Amino acid sequence: MSRMWSITAAVWLAACNPQVSVPEEHAAPAPRDASREQVVQGVLEVRVADAPSLAESREEYFLFTGNQHRPVVFTGGAPEGLRSGLRVTLRGTEGAHRFTARSVEVDRQAAALQSTLGTCGLTGVQRSLVILADFPGMPRPAVTPQGIHDSFFSSTQRSLASYWSEVSEGRTTTTGNVVGWYTLDRAYSCSEVDAMRDAAVRAADADVDFTQYDRIFIVHPNPSQGCSYAGQATLSCGQVVTADGTVTASMAWLVADWMGNNDTAVKLVTHEAGHNLTLDHAGSRDFSTEPLGMPGALGTIDEYGDLFSTMGSWNLGHYAAPHKARIGWLAPSAVAEVDATGGTFTLAPMVASGGLKALKVRRRPGTNDWLWVEYRQPVGRFESTLASQVFGGALIHLADAETRGGTHLLDFTPQTSSWSDPALLPGTTWNDPYGDLSLTVNAATSAGLTVSVQRRVTTCVQAAPEVRVTALEPTFSPGARPEFELSITNRDSAGCGPSTFQLAAIVPTGWGADPLPAQRTLAAASSDTLVLQTYVPYSTPLGSYTAGVTVTRGSQTVQRTATVEVVERCIATPPTLSLSPATVTAAPGSDVTWSVTVTDNDSASCNWVWYDFWSTLPDGWETSWSDWGVNLPPGGAYSFTMTKTVPLNARGVHTVELLINQDDFGIAASATATVNVVGTAPNAR
Repeated sequence: MSRMWSITAAVWLAACNPQVSVPEEHAAPAPRDASREQVVQGVLEVRVADAPSLAESREEYFLFTGNQHRPVVFTGGAPEGLRSGLRVTLRGTEGAHRFTARSVEVDRQAAALQSTLGTCGLTGVQRSLVILADFPGMPRPAVTPQGIHDSFFSSTQRSLASYWSEVSEGRTTTTGNVVGWYTLDRAYSCSEVDAMRDAAVRAADADVDFTQYDRIFIVHPNPSQGCSYAGQATLSCGQVVTADGTVTASMAWLVADWMGNNDTAVKLVTHEAGHNLTLDHAGSRDFSTEPLGMPGALGTIDEYGDLFSTMGSWNLGHYAAPHKARIGWLAPSAVAEVDATGGTFTLAPMVASGGLKALKVRRRPGTNDWLWVEYRQPVGRFESTLASQVFGGALIHLADAETRGGTHLLDFTPQTSSWSDPALLPGTTWNDPYGDLSLTVNAATSAGLTVSVQRRVTTCVQAAPEVRVTALEPTFSPGARPEFELSITNRDSAGCGPSTFQLAAIVPTGWGADPLPAQRTLAAASSDTLVLQTYVPYSTPLGSYTAGVTVTRGSQTVQRTATVEVVERCIATPPTLSLSPATVTAAPGSDVTWSVTVTDNDSASCNWVWYDFWSTLPDGWETSWSDWGVNLPPGGAYSFTMTKTVPLNARGVHTVELLINQDDFGIAASATATVNVVGTAPNAR
């Protein structure tokens, strides 16, 4: 997971649904030695790391078991709904450097108790501690304790405290202290944030009673090799071990380079502190020439695409209405839920005190797709910094199965390429082409926005169904069980009633298959997905084969297939490992970086393989990595870097060894390089 930036970000678990599991049909193939499966229990930590561009992110998962803090990866990807502080049971296999989980179960009783008592409240005064940490041998970051204090706690200019107070209408703010500078015991890379946290806590322990804080921020230098993040934060609160005992607190790491300007610092801090409040990113959903596509359509998601929420990309806007409502920053009376009927509503600006603030409009009866309508005005310290078009109309977000813990802004001026002008303006009506919903903005003044919601009477226009077939894996060996995803969309207009489609599987001659349902009934402009499970006989010749489905309604018949290759059975071959440069000359105290490439040489029908990296030689040399592992398909290759710090007392020729470990097989490959240490250490007398 940490080897690449992902599309999705952190996820959140509602207290009413505290159990999460990985369905078997979505799990990755079983480990080659399933007998090694283990069960471990502990407290979960979930972290979101945001790239300096605030355009990419990654999620990382860790399990606290006693004094052990181990990385966790999930086969098939992490399930939806995980956050820090949850007590979980994981089932999977233990690797050299992380636990690979095939399923996760949340302790219902502990989750309910946590929800009742509140480990870190979402309202009230948040007690924040900011630790300023610098590294020996590096210039101190060009930020001052007073400047950092102002960006967190100032009441007279933009700060985290004034942001939370304004955005929550006084329900939440923060007070606290900035401590340091503390020079840590060594320089830490940005892949060592756990060790950096422990060192910063140790450094501040003599001056700080950690039991008095529930939000901890570490401001630290940007190491010489550079951070892959501007900031990262835990989703909710977890365990932090201090000399005062284990405390419950959220954590955030902030690179000082992005804290020199107050507004830039506040943009970053309110973003990372939003993750601490359990919020995921504020994204956008693009449907090309339409503001909104067919129900169930994914569109194009930009994870940080909302330019009007600090949970999006580098701005000072309020958290969007769905986020505010979820964390209790909108009173229930401030949100009107509009379901099967319509009406005319006047929304107060988000910066107003009291009043109706948001509409939650169900897109179509019987579905769980909602449109959130809100109104922004250039009032207060933060909204006035936004692009002006949004102040003239309705800002609308989509909430469906894809939004999860985030928000997705829609663009109601799709004729322009800009996302700075997404508002639905006065005098404009949007008629949902895939349903009966109409939204009209009647007027927009500084006092409020008047919006009409109606359900239209629509006519029926039938169209042939859209059918897609996707092979879940491209290659198989004889005796395998290929699966094909079948997607069927009823393209009839919204005025049509449900239709029943007859289904017939298309399977290669001689193959077996589980029976499909004989028919499926779909509402107009809706989709359904099925899985066709097939079986490849051991006697099947190698070659290309197609499978799929025939969908029939009356005289309309649509047939679609997908092609897979039947190849020789899996032949496992040791991976190739390269380490460059092979020989290097360095001075004591310097850093040496190698480029590393690992290639999976297994045959095409083999499973993906996870490789761990580690290096113990030369003994006592500090090692850091750009990544700590990689999951590769057959034939896949991945490159990363390994950096070692030459000890100050080192001299002569030293052998550097790199090892990679393959799940269930131990050491898979190794490579060596030579370092010739000459000269004297910096500042040596």
